[in-house]
Amino acid sequence: MFRGSYEVKVDEKGRIKLPGGFAKVLERNNWGREFFVTSYDGQIGQIWPLVKWEEKEAEWALIPDESREKQRFMDQVNFYGQQIELDGQDRLLLPQRLRGKAKLAGEVDILGSGLFMKIANHELMEAMVGGSGGEQAEPVTMTESMEYMAELAIQLRSQAKA
Repeated sequence: MFRGSYEVKVDEKGRIKLPGGFAKVLERNNWGREFFVTSYDGQIGQIWPLVKWEEKEAEWALIPDESREKQRFMDQVNFYGQQIELDGQDRLLLPQRLRGKAKLAGEVDILGSGLFMKIANHELMEAMVGGSGGEQAEPVTMTESMEYMAELAIQLRSQAKA
Protein backbone atom coordinates (compact mmCIF):
# COMPACT_ATOMS: atom_id res chain seq x y z
CA MET A 1 0.00 0.00 0.00
CA PHE A 2 1.21 3.47 -0.88
CA ARG A 3 1.05 5.81 2.12
CA GLY A 4 2.46 9.13 3.18
CA SER A 5 3.49 12.08 1.07
CA TYR A 6 6.60 13.40 -0.60
CA GLU A 7 7.58 16.61 -2.32
CA VAL A 8 9.14 15.89 -5.70
CA LYS A 9 10.40 18.07 -8.51
CA VAL A 10 9.12 17.86 -12.06
CA ASP A 11 12.21 18.28 -14.25
CA GLU A 12 12.40 20.26 -17.51
CA LYS A 13 11.38 17.14 -19.49
CA GLY A 14 8.27 16.52 -17.36
CA ARG A 15 9.69 13.64 -15.31
CA ILE A 16 9.55 12.93 -11.60
CA LYS A 17 11.80 10.65 -9.60
CA LEU A 18 9.70 8.05 -7.84
CA PRO A 19 10.22 8.47 -4.07
CA GLY A 20 12.25 5.66 -2.50
CA GLY A 21 9.44 4.64 -0.16
CA PHE A 22 7.06 4.16 -3.08
CA ALA A 23 9.69 2.30 -5.10
CA LYS A 24 9.99 -0.15 -2.19
CA VAL A 25 6.23 -0.75 -2.25
CA LEU A 26 6.46 -1.66 -5.95
CA GLU A 27 9.35 -4.02 -5.35
CA ARG A 28 7.86 -5.64 -2.24
CA ASN A 29 4.57 -6.34 -4.05
CA ASN A 30 6.22 -7.31 -7.33
CA TRP A 31 4.09 -4.75 -9.21
CA GLY A 32 6.67 -4.08 -11.90
CA ARG A 33 7.82 -0.83 -13.50
CA GLU A 34 4.84 -0.02 -15.74
CA PHE A 35 2.15 2.47 -14.78
CA PHE A 36 -1.06 4.00 -16.02
CA VAL A 37 -0.98 7.73 -15.24
CA THR A 38 -4.33 9.50 -15.51
CA SER A 39 -6.74 11.92 -13.85
CA TYR A 40 -10.45 11.90 -13.14
CA ASP A 41 -10.68 15.69 -13.15
CA GLY A 42 -7.58 17.16 -14.79
CA GLN A 43 -6.49 18.61 -11.46
CA ILE A 44 -5.05 15.69 -9.54
CA GLY A 45 -3.13 12.95 -11.28
CA GLN A 46 -3.26 9.30 -10.37
CA ILE A 47 -0.29 6.99 -10.84
CA TRP A 48 -1.42 3.37 -10.88
CA PRO A 49 0.88 0.36 -11.11
CA LEU A 50 -0.30 -1.11 -14.40
CA VAL A 51 -1.14 -4.47 -12.81
CA LYS A 52 -3.50 -2.73 -10.35
CA TRP A 53 -5.07 -0.58 -13.09
CA GLU A 54 -5.71 -3.70 -15.15
CA GLU A 55 -7.55 -5.24 -12.18
CA LYS A 56 -9.83 -2.18 -12.13
CA GLU A 57 -10.36 -2.50 -15.88
CA ALA A 58 -11.40 -6.13 -15.39
CA GLU A 59 -14.07 -4.96 -12.93
CA TRP A 60 -15.27 -2.26 -15.31
CA ALA A 61 -15.45 -4.76 -18.16
CA LEU A 62 -18.50 -6.22 -16.42
CA ILE A 63 -20.36 -2.96 -17.01
CA PRO A 64 -22.03 -2.84 -20.44
CA ASP A 65 -20.19 -0.70 -22.98
CA GLU A 66 -23.49 1.04 -23.72
CA SER A 67 -23.48 2.54 -20.22
CA ARG A 68 -23.31 6.33 -20.55
CA GLU A 69 -21.52 6.58 -17.21
CA LYS A 70 -18.92 4.03 -18.26
CA GLN A 71 -18.24 5.79 -21.56
CA ARG A 72 -17.97 9.18 -19.88
CA PHE A 73 -15.60 7.79 -17.29
CA MET A 74 -13.44 5.94 -19.81
CA ASP A 75 -13.24 9.02 -22.05
CA GLN A 76 -12.05 11.09 -19.09
CA VAL A 77 -9.36 8.68 -17.88
CA ASN A 78 -8.11 8.00 -21.39
CA PHE A 79 -8.04 11.69 -22.33
CA TYR A 80 -5.55 12.38 -19.53
CA GLY A 81 -4.06 8.89 -19.37
CA GLN A 82 -0.97 7.22 -20.73
CA GLN A 83 0.79 3.95 -20.05
CA ILE A 84 4.32 4.76 -18.88
CA GLU A 85 7.36 2.79 -17.77
CA LEU A 86 9.94 3.88 -15.22
CA ASP A 87 13.28 4.64 -16.81
CA GLY A 88 16.61 3.25 -15.53
CA GLN A 89 16.85 6.01 -12.90
CA ASP A 90 13.34 5.41 -11.50
CA ARG A 91 11.93 8.48 -13.27
CA LEU A 92 8.40 8.63 -14.57
CA LEU A 93 7.40 10.88 -17.48
CA LEU A 94 4.09 12.59 -16.70
CA PRO A 95 1.69 12.95 -19.65
CA GLN A 96 2.03 16.41 -21.18
CA ARG A 97 -1.72 17.05 -21.28
CA LEU A 98 -2.02 16.28 -17.57
CA ARG A 99 1.06 18.35 -16.70
CA GLY A 100 -0.44 21.37 -18.41
CA LYS A 101 -3.99 21.10 -17.09
CA ALA A 102 -2.99 20.21 -13.50
CA LYS A 103 -0.08 22.68 -13.42
CA LEU A 104 2.42 19.96 -12.58
CA ALA A 105 5.69 21.89 -12.76
CA GLY A 106 8.43 22.59 -10.26
CA GLU A 107 7.70 21.27 -6.78
CA VAL A 108 4.65 18.99 -6.61
CA ASP A 109 3.20 16.64 -4.02
CA ILE A 110 2.94 12.90 -4.46
CA LEU A 111 0.72 11.12 -1.95
CA GLY A 112 0.01 7.50 -1.19
CA SER A 113 -3.58 6.51 -1.77
CA GLY A 114 -3.66 2.79 -1.12
CA LEU A 115 -3.11 0.94 -4.37
CA PHE A 116 -2.10 4.05 -6.31
CA MET A 117 -0.38 7.41 -5.86
CA LYS A 118 -1.81 10.89 -6.35
CA ILE A 119 0.21 13.77 -7.77
CA ALA A 120 -0.86 17.40 -7.52
CA ASN A 121 0.30 20.96 -7.72
CA HIS A 122 1.55 21.87 -4.24
CA GLU A 123 -0.67 24.94 -3.86
CA LEU A 124 -3.78 23.02 -4.90
CA MET A 125 -3.05 20.17 -2.50
CA GLU A 126 -2.31 22.57 0.33
CA ALA A 127 -5.61 24.37 -0.28
CA MET A 128 -7.53 21.09 -0.47
CA VAL A 129 -6.26 19.83 2.88
CA GLY A 130 -6.74 23.23 4.55
CA GLY A 131 -3.03 23.97 4.82
CA SER A 132 -3.38 27.44 3.31
CA GLY A 133 -5.30 28.71 6.31
CA GLY A 134 -8.73 28.44 4.72
CA GLU A 135 -11.23 25.68 4.30
CA GLN A 136 -11.69 24.81 0.66
CA ALA A 137 -13.78 21.97 -0.66
CA GLU A 138 -12.44 19.55 -3.26
CA PRO A 139 -13.60 20.56 -6.74
CA VAL A 140 -16.33 18.56 -8.41
CA THR A 141 -14.70 15.58 -10.09
CA MET A 142 -15.37 12.24 -11.74
CA THR A 143 -15.20 10.61 -8.29
CA GLU A 144 -18.96 10.10 -8.10
CA SER A 145 -18.97 8.31 -11.43
CA MET A 146 -16.07 6.13 -10.35
CA GLU A 147 -17.76 5.20 -7.06
CA TYR A 148 -20.95 4.34 -8.92
CA MET A 149 -19.00 2.17 -11.35
CA ALA A 150 -17.11 0.41 -8.57
CA GLU A 151 -20.35 -0.43 -6.75
CA LEU A 152 -21.97 -1.62 -9.96
CA ALA A 153 -18.94 -3.76 -10.84
CA ILE A 154 -19.07 -5.44 -7.42
CA GLN A 155 -22.78 -6.17 -7.87
CA LEU A 156 -22.22 -7.57 -11.35
CA ARG A 157 -19.31 -9.72 -10.19
CA SER A 158 -21.47 -11.14 -7.41
CA GLN A 159 -24.24 -11.91 -9.89
CA ALA A 160 -21.80 -13.58 -12.28
CA LYS A 161 -20.59 -15.91 -9.52
CA ALA A 162 -24.16 -16.83 -8.51
